[in-house]
Amino acid sequence: MKIALVNPPSPPEFRVSRGLMGGFGMAVNPELLYPPIELAHIASVLEADGHEVSIHDSDALELDADGALAAITALEPDLVCMDSSSTSLDCDLLLSRRIREGLSVPVAMLGSQVTYTPGEIFEGDNVDVVVRGEPELTVRDLARRRSAGESLQGVAGTTWQRADGEIVHEAEREKIGTLDELPIPARHLLENDLYRFPGLEEAVTTVKSSRGCPLDCSFCGYTLAQGLKFRFRSPEHVVSELVDLHRNHGLRQVVFRDPIFTTRKDRVRDICDGIMREGLDLEWQCETAIKTLDRPTLEKMAASGCRHISLGVESGNQEIQKKHCGNKLKDHAQAQGVFDDCRELGIETRAFCMIGFPEETPAMVEETLDLVERLDPDQVQFCAVTAYPGTPLYKMLYGDERLDYARMTGFQALEGNEHMTAGDIEAKIREAYRRFYLRPRRIVRELRHPVRMAGKMARYFTLFARRA
Repeated sequence: MKIALVNPPSPPEFRVSRGLMGGFGMAVNPELLYPPIELAHIASVLEADGHEVSIHDSDALELDADGALAAITALEPDLVCMDSSSTSLDCDLLLSRRIREGLSVPVAMLGSQVTYTPGEIFEGDNVDVVVRGEPELTVRDLARRRSAGESLQGVAGTTWQRADGEIVHEAEREKIGTLDELPIPARHLLENDLYRFPGLEEAVTTVKSSRGCPLDCSFCGYTLAQGLKFRFRSPEHVVSELVDLHRNHGLRQVVFRDPIFTTRKDRVRDICDGIMREGLDLEWQCETAIKTLDRPTLEKMAASGCRHISLGVESGNQEIQKKHCGNKLKDHAQAQGVFDDCRELGIETRAFCMIGFPEETPAMVEETLDLVERLDPDQVQFCAVTAYPGTPLYKMLYGDERLDYARMTGFQALEGNEHMTAGDIEAKIREAYRRFYLRPRRIVRELRHPVRMAGKMARYFTLFARRA
């Protein structure tokens, strides 16, 4: 059977990277284009089951909705499975409806947004079935049903609508326990040379070496999508994927997309040993928590090609850290040591920070800004606190209320708190960027990389773009 896996076009206002924020997606720098690695994981499972699979990435091909529809139609699929995000959901659903009407084939939709608001997705007769949670085995079972000419109803991990309008939520599907049982992602179905990362001249790819995060931050979409239990691929399995992407696809730039890459430091050191043992000429980066790092691990990471680490600082206020951020930054001295070690070892750093927590006052924001200036990372990202459906923070703030998901860009404040309005929060984010990057010492450093500086300036001026 022919199956098309689709990454739809971004909205015209900005690019969306659907794999970020635990699958809720996020508006990103237009120079950032990650491969739809989740679709590549699904594709490898479907190919192992005997299907003919295509991955269509509208953003990589720079196609709008009309171009995407024409390209998907040309594939003549028997089943279509589309990714989605919060801020692009209306556009995703419109394309899905056009595919169903034009091709008369069933369309499934996956992603964290549709997982946690599945009933709403059927209001416009846009899709046939919603894939909730981890998609690989659920999509495989839908394909088996379709191939056998059977109904798509009754598959664990899905939601669908009866003819009378009743929404049916099938039983939850258990998360995949042994990730090594999954084949490595089907990169041969991607146009690998099209994917890029700001500041890198070479093509970039992404790797998911683990799933789950035990820190349980109140705002985090990753724990929703992947669970609190840390599930990991063995170092050997990860290295086999690195060997494939490097030797078979000619890729050198790797971004590990694990929520907390160094949760198990021994596993990370074994991966580093495998990279060096295989003689892989890679440069790689990851995201992790400061408290899961130490000097010996950083030394091993640097020796194996780690060139950049994004670190969750979130807030400099201890009350907010304990209540909302998994207490991942309880020791500022240890944090300073990690950033200093990275500088000494030649590893660039990015600090992820958030502004607009429910209890946050302007004075608490100042604590964050002061801390980030002391840590002095190479790059910083300030986001508006965004409560995604299903998160503890969403339940705390909104209960069952339905929001305008198109506003969930990651930078646009959805609302204020008792101390700051939404406008105040966005003003604080602008102030934070200016204050960090316009320091004289920082300006001198930025001038050493003029192309990267130009990208940062362009990003700053598009941060708060609104959907029309």
